[in-house]
Amino acid sequence: MDISVIIPTLNEGKNIEDCLKAIRSQDTLAEYEIIVCDARSGDNTVAIAEKYADEIVLSDTRSIGIQRNLGAEHAKGNYLVFVDADTILPKNYLGKVMEKFRDDPELIGFSTQFRFLKREEKLVFAERITNSYLEFRSRMGYAILLGFSTCVRKKVFKSLKGFRDVPLEDGEFGFRMRKTGKTSFFTDFYVITSSRRLEEMGLLGTLRYYLEMDLTTRNARIGKLLIYNEYVPCRVDNKMLQKEFARIFSPNRPAMDISIRDYIKSKGGELLGLYKATHEQFTDRITELSESIAELKLIPKVDRIDVDRAIKMIKERGK
Repeated sequence: MDISVIIPTLNEGKNIEDCLKAIRSQDTLAEYEIIVCDARSGDNTVAIAEKYADEIVLSDTRSIGIQRNLGAEHAKGNYLVFVDADTILPKNYLGKVMEKFRDDPELIGFSTQFRFLKREEKLVFAERITNSYLEFRSRMGYAILLGFSTCVRKKVFKSLKGFRDVPLEDGEFGFRMRKTGKTSFFTDFYVITSSRRLEEMGLLGTLRYYLEMDLTTRNARIGKLLIYNEYVPCRVDNKMLQKEFARIFSPNRPAMDISIRDYIKSKGGELLGLYKATHEQFTDRITELSESIAELKLIPKVDRIDVDRAIKMIKERGK
């Protein structure tokens, strides 16, 4: 078996059929199966799933992470694809999954960009902003994996013991996977997903969700404050949360030692032959990118690794 597609569900009768139909209609030569792990829904979710799924697993615990793990225990595929019940896979999706893993043996997991099913102006704007942020993170080597579009080699999934039953379990899992090997966020294919989170939380709330999904994996104090999980009530102390965000996102840029400034100046000269720009312009650009990279890492000072990554980005964009 090539691929196992795993969908956690709870009272998804309104969404699950479109999701499963799209998976069953994939245009691919890959051998795949569909596994639905249901948390004992009170509606017709299971009845609908029985028409399309190869296997339905029942979970006594309402937890996205636990349900995904339970579904993975029954998976026969070499690659695991986790999607949500309100997500639709275009016909080429599983074929692209096979292509990505086969073309890059070092790639252990990835996510893809998304499009909202509704095409209202504010939704398209939020979609573009979020995808751009996620693409930038991936270019920096800090890819964020989205729970409604997570693909991973099964052997890696098992070695990491799957998802944890924690706030923002998809971000936490992606963080552990990133420490193990190469992960990416691809923009050459996509999933179509519901905008219900955006409509419930608003534009800023949704964008903050994706930011927090990353922060919670790298800042223990934030992680204790945030709970974004569809099956778990939100228990956020708003005053503490705002105080913590203010502490992390202060207006001060990361500090830069004189030695780093000299290093940047020396490196700027390497790029002058590639572009029509002054040495000062390149130095400013490298400095700006280096500071942004340090900010994303939540570190107080820019180091040489940040500078080298900034230079690499500039070179890649110039190709």
